[in-house]
Amino acid sequence: MSEAPVFLVGAPRSATSLVYKALCLHPDASYISNWVRRAPFVPQLAALNRAAARMPTLRLETWFSGGDNAYVYGRRRPVWQRAFPMPVEGEPIYARAGIGGDTNGLNRGVDLERLRSSFTTMRRAAGASTLVNKRVANNRRIPLLLDAFPDARFVEIVRDGRAVALSLANVDWWPDTVVWWCGMTPRQWEAEGRDPWELCARTWVEELHATEHGLRAVSERQQLSISYEQLVRDPTTTLAGVAAFAGLDPDASAGQWLAGVQFPDRNDAWRQRLDAEAIATIEAVEGEDLRRRGYV
Repeated sequence: MSEAPVFLVGAPRSATSLVYKALCLHPDASYISNWVRRAPFVPQLAALNRAAARMPTLRLETWFSGGDNAYVYGRRRPVWQRAFPMPVEGEPIYARAGIGGDTNGLNRGVDLERLRSSFTTMRRAAGASTLVNKRVANNRRIPLLLDAFPDARFVEIVRDGRAVALSLANVDWWPDTVVWWCGMTPRQWEAEGRDPWELCARTWVEELHATEHGLRAVSERQQLSISYEQLVRDPTTTLAGVAAFAGLDPDASAGQWLAGVQFPDRNDAWRQRLDAEAIATIEAVEGEDLRRRGYV
């Protein structure tokens, strides 16, 4: 076991949230919860993670909508589900340490000691050996996180960029999210007459490049790369490998800590739902990286 945190990085819609929540089912894993997000100045609220672990059926229903969804879209969740402790990205914890959402980790006024203290408090309050976190903005903060936690481990999760592009276009938060690399929302991008598929595709490329650039500063023994395709093909073996890399015993809870979680393969939806023009646009943007990553 190791007390160093584990950071999950990769483009949005690459199963980073699914891996995050699945890994946080491990009895020795802690996470930034929705309660700590609301009150980042009280990281001791991570003690509520223990309550979630004592209610496995409710935890499965709340975290995964009963099995295979890491997100809930299109409906407001009941109050009890919104109050149930669950893993979140936890940007307020980073903001409290002076780390801004739009920075690359080089901003002034960062308090790394405060970040370290918050992580340690959350891990101890939850009674865990390892704190796991997924935050999309961390793709651009890897050197900073390494400065804060020299022994931290990083798990890169990669998915076919064409599937990512389709998935981005279909989630309800995408139209009004400011995309960091272009400084505008998809709604604004389209209002300027630009192709929405180009934006989705370019976002995969930019996130992939940012992650790869950051990981160059990380020693090989402190990084692991998995793919969405590998995950859905053999989730038990893949996540057991991630757990072992994270310093978590894959055989904990008699190896049943993933029981009830489903990992359906939704990767081929882009072949069925995108027309030829959209595919051509996406592949024109992503082509080099799709080839480099073995997708074409």
